[in-house]
Amino acid sequence: MLSFLDMVNHYLGYINVSVKIKNRIYVILGALGDLYLFYIAIRYFQNGHPFWGLLILLVAIILVYFVYLNTVYYFTTKKAPFDISPKIEKLLHMKPKDADLEGTKPMARGGRNIPANGYFDEKKILPGKLTSSAMETESIQHLATRLQQNQLLQLDYSGLGDREIMEQTQRLGKPVYASGPGVLIPYFEMQTENNQLVVYAGINQAEKQRVGVVSTVGLQNVADVRDQFELYLANATLVGGPFKVLGRTNLIEQDNPFTVAVQLAYKHQNDDQPQDTLAANTRVSRYDDPSSMSRTSRSAERDAGSDSEPMTRTSRYHH
Repeated sequence: MLSFLDMVNHYLGYINVSVKIKNRIYVILGALGDLYLFYIAIRYFQNGHPFWGLLILLVAIILVYFVYLNTVYYFTTKKAPFDISPKIEKLLHMKPKDADLEGTKPMARGGRNIPANGYFDEKKILPGKLTSSAMETESIQHLATRLQQNQLLQLDYSGLGDREIMEQTQRLGKPVYASGPGVLIPYFEMQTENNQLVVYAGINQAEKQRVGVVSTVGLQNVADVRDQFELYLANATLVGGPFKVLGRTNLIEQDNPFTVAVQLAYKHQNDDQPQDTLAANTRVSRYDDPSSMSRTSRSAERDAGSDSEPMTRTSRYHH
C-alpha cells in the first residue's frame, strides 16, 4: 500500500497541474496512507502484539490531525482551529530569515548565480521585452514542466506560509508567485533570424525550443539600436506561473502562464564611441513583478529631452 502511494506521488511530479489541485491529491493520498496505518495497528492487536499496535495507532492518530489541517486548508476557505503549524515552523526553523523577497535575485549557494554563457558588466545590461507566439508560449509551459521534473523549479512560494504571504501582499500590494523571484533557465541562446533576435531556451542544448523574439531593449525598439550597438543575451529567467493575491478575507490562488524574462548586454560597434549612451536613454529597473509588464520610467523620458522621439514601453520583471 505504501509503495503504491509512493509511486502515485512520484508520477504526480510529471503532471503540470495547478498547485492547489496537486496538494488536494496529496491530502487524499495522505488520508489513504493513514487509514492503512490504522489497519496495520488492528492487525498487530489481533496477532497478539499490543506494544507495536499501540505505537502505530498513536502515530496514525497524530497523522489524522495533520490530515484534518490540510483538508481544511486546501478544501475550504476557513482556518482550522488549534492549528499548531506556526509553532512547528518556528521549532524546525522552516520560516525564511527574510520573508520580504522584494529586490532579490536568484542566488547560488556560496556566491552569485552566473549564467553559463558568461558574466557581463551589470552597468551595461538592460531588460528586454520578449514577444511570444501561441506556439512559443506552449514551449515555455513545457519548459516549466521539465524544470519541475528535474527539481530545478519549486512552486512552494519560497517557503512562505499563508500568514507571511498575506503580510507581503498587504505591504507591497503585489501578488506572490509560487516560483518566487523566478529561476534562471539552464540553457539559453539568441540567434539572428530574418533580421530578428530570436531566443531559444531549454534545460539543455538538446531540448532547446524557440520561446520568443526580442522586440525592445530598455525603452527602445531593437531595430533602432542594432545599427549602433551589438546586443548579447545576458540571461533568461522563467517567471510567472501560479500566484496568490489577497481577496476580501482570504488569499486567492490563481493560475497564470509562465513567461521568459530576458536581459541583454550591449556594446558599441565602434569601441572609440562612449558605451553608456544606450543606458543613459534607458533608466529602468533590472527586475519587477511579472504583473507590471507595461510600466514606463518617467525619469528616462525627462532625461531624453523634449525633442527626442517617444520611447517604447519596456518589460520589467520581478517578484
